[in-house]
Amino acid sequence: MGRKKDKETDTIKITNQEGIALATDPQPFDDGLAQLQAASDHLFDLAQHGSCQITAYHRDQVAFSVKIKLPIEGKIEDLITDLISRRQEVTSPPATDVSVANETEPDSASEPVSTDSLAADTTPKRTRNRSHRTVAKKPKRTAIKLPSISLPKVSRSFLKHLITIAVLLIIAGGFLFGTKLVVDAYNAPPSYTSLIKKGDYLQAGKLYPNRRDDVRKTLTDQSNVKQLAKFQRVYPKAETLFDLAYLQHDYPKVIAMSNRVTLSQERQAKLAIAYVHTKQFDAAVLINEQLKSKTLSEVIALGYVRKKDFDKAQKINDKLKDSTISQAIEVGKKYAAGIDAFNKIASDPKQPADKRQQAKQTVKTFEHALSTLGESNNSNS
Repeated sequence: MGRKKDKETDTIKITNQEGIALATDPQPFDDGLAQLQAASDHLFDLAQHGSCQITAYHRDQVAFSVKIKLPIEGKIEDLITDLISRRQEVTSPPATDVSVANETEPDSASEPVSTDSLAADTTPKRTRNRSHRTVAKKPKRTAIKLPSISLPKVSRSFLKHLITIAVLLIIAGGFLFGTKLVVDAYNAPPSYTSLIKKGDYLQAGKLYPNRRDDVRKTLTDQSNVKQLAKFQRVYPKAETLFDLAYLQHDYPKVIAMSNRVTLSQERQAKLAIAYVHTKQFDAAVLINEQLKSKTLSEVIALGYVRKKDFDKAQKINDKLKDSTISQAIEVGKKYAAGIDAFNKIASDPKQPADKRQQAKQTVKTFEHALSTLGESNNSNS
């Protein structure tokens, strides 16, 4: 803590505890602060409050005593250091004999010492750097003899019984206190991380409401539709509905929900994919002007190819210069030409019925091939 050697605090005692359960007997100063810091951090995680009385001892004397509220911002250690630096050092009253002595020092009357101040230096300050002066000697006074006080004698057997009872009480108190610590530790709520590892997402949302968005993101990143739907029923949010619709390939719902959510870059990309799947390629292009995603550009270009809009596909690929897109455009044009040619045969009454039927089947085959062109090369299409 950066304390000077003559002001170091040996032990600390934490009492009058509210909202926490720590040892109340004196313990090493640094150990006590470490336990208090852990309790403060735990209250912060739970968004709860508490308080306690801190009493510090230096060489078995009270150094200072102060009540603090928990949790605190920063470190307990910094708070205590600040408290010590702000307190003024005071002196202990000088020791005096029963008989009237040192009559040559009229300024030696004792002063009261605050129980809430530091007891780091007990040497009376008035005895330091005192100017030397000649003081006239006063006549000696007769020492005042105090009356003696006789205490009743206690038998040795009674004293043994008393000590035995005291030891038993101390043992019983320690056992009860230890039991309380064990019970408190057992009843302490599980951490957020442990709940997520166990898959107890609803409990994590209940105990840590400020981290519900973290739970939603975890489930979305895992594509865990089942658990995300359960979480949405208990803790509803528009963004979760949007993400669920995308994971379930309900692209019209993704588009419908887009005006009710905050569109992050990730959700903008999902919306653009939804526009592609609903064949609204121009809208997807507008979104990608902001995202500038090469992958999304490839998906949109393939979408135009499947729609037989080869000029727009070629315009996108002029920037991409992607050989896969170039090949898809060429193959798409051939499928489109084949569809037109076999449509003419299928609708020509001069052709035999079986030939017309065969042409219709060929049209369906080519249309299907065109509508799925490039899917094996791009999983987002």
